[in-house]
Amino acid sequence: MFDVKQASRGGAPLFQPFHILKALWFLKESPISRKALSARIGIGEGSTRKLFDYIENEGWASSSRKGITLSEKGSGLLESLGFRATEIDAGSLTVGDKDFGICLGKCTDRVSSGIEQRDEAIKAGALGATTLVFRNESLTLSDGFDVETAEPVISQILKRAFNFSDGDVLILGSASSLELAQNGAFAAAVWTLQNAV
Repeated sequence: MFDVKQASRGGAPLFQPFHILKALWFLKESPISRKALSARIGIGEGSTRKLFDYIENEGWASSSRKGITLSEKGSGLLESLGFRATEIDAGSLTVGDKDFGICLGKCTDRVSSGIEQRDEAIKAGALGATTLVFRNESLTLSDGFDVETAEPVISQILKRAFNFSDGDVLILGSASSLELAQNGAFAAAVWTLQNAV
C-alpha cells in the first residue's frame, strides 16, 4: 500500500512508508505548500517532492498554485482505514513525555502482542508504542489486560477522543517530542496495515 522510493544510484530511501500516511493526514488541512508539508512530516524538500510524486500518481493528492490538496480518493483511503489521529496525554499507558494516537478501524485481527508495533515505533525514533484494541465495548491491551479497570480516567479520555467502534485498534506512539511520537505511531500504523498476524 505504501511503497518506499530509493534514492538514485541505490542509496538510502528518500522517505519511509510511514511518511506517506503522515503526509496524507497533514493534507487533510489542505491546501498546503510543499515546503510546509516537508517541515510537518520531517523530511527534506527533495524527498517531499518524490513523496508527492508518489501520492499524486496514486491519485491521493493534486497540486495547484494554492498548494497540495488531498483528493477525494486520498480522503476516501483515510476513511476506508477508519483513520483518526491526534495528540493525546495517555498518562501511565505510555513511556514518553509526548503521546500521539492513531486509531485504525477493524484491525484487531492484525494485532497479536503489540510488540511488532512497539518495535516499528522505536525504529522510527520513538521511545515505544502501546497498542490497544476495542472489542465488546471494552478497551484492552492486546493480551486482554483491561485498561478500563486499571485506568478508568485515561480510558474515558481515549474513548471520547477516538469514538471507537468494535474492532478498532489504537496505537499510542510515545517519545520525548511530538514529532517523534507521531513518527512512532505512524510507523506502527503502517506496519499494522501491511502485515497480517
